[in-house]
Amino acid sequence: MARRAACLFVALLPTAAHAFSNTYPIVAWSSYSSNTLDSASSSRSADSGVVLERILLNDDVCRNDAIVLIDQLGLHASDLRNLPSSSSLVESLNVAASTLELPYMPQINSPPFSELASAVAERCAARLVSHEAGQTEVVHSGEGKHVVCIGMPSLDGVDGEQRKGMMVEHELQLSSSLASLAKSFPKHLVVYAGWHPAVHTRQLPSPFSSTSSLLNSTAAFAPPSGGILARYQLLTPGLILSLLIGFFVLVPTVMFGVSALAGIKSPLQGEPPKGFIASEKKNQ
Repeated sequence: MARRAACLFVALLPTAAHAFSNTYPIVAWSSYSSNTLDSASSSRSADSGVVLERILLNDDVCRNDAIVLIDQLGLHASDLRNLPSSSSLVESLNVAASTLELPYMPQINSPPFSELASAVAERCAARLVSHEAGQTEVVHSGEGKHVVCIGMPSLDGVDGEQRKGMMVEHELQLSSSLASLAKSFPKHLVVYAGWHPAVHTRQLPSPFSSTSSLLNSTAAFAPPSGGILARYQLLTPGLILSLLIGFFVLVPTVMFGVSALAGIKSPLQGEPPKGFIASEKKNQ
């Protein structure tokens, strides 16, 4: 029985791995006790956008001096799980007053904070700024709330030991930025999300494209001026070779064959049959 259960477990491993292949994590923590994060952690919503809106569009969020929004293309839960236990990111989660960890959320097809960042800034009357990973200088004018967007380097298409090494390096850069922000804004909320663009996407042409581009595309398909030889290449090398073979080989061969057949005479034509005597025929 135990052997059968082990075999079943091994057989289900590829299915389980495939089930989580298109999922991306959402991790958040706050320096103070947040009812928003606590309620979101107990939520059963399977929509990543709904979860992020529930966190960031709540009135509780505006209590923060800084709202830090971090997105990373290609980030998976395994990347965070493989970080050393002594990393600053892991320690931040351990000491935070409130945390949220959703490791396997459905795929987000676009940068998750592209629209939410401005909505949160407007809602909380905060200043919207952008940071680079590893930036330790906090740029802000005077007092007030801030929404800080940090775009992490992409992990898309990187595998194996190279991916682990890149993730450790990215974590060090991010930790230095977060440490500087925490000093300037002791009351802060951090939301870290992975995402990946949709695989089957088509970019449709804009209906408001300029007239010049339309004219250029029309001119590209306009027929050239001149006669038919200007539009099509009739006398190709293959066609010329075929014509030469036809005129100088096939036609003489056919004519020779016809003349040879015409020169063949029937044995009965102009020759009397054997045993025929003309005088006897005349006397009769």
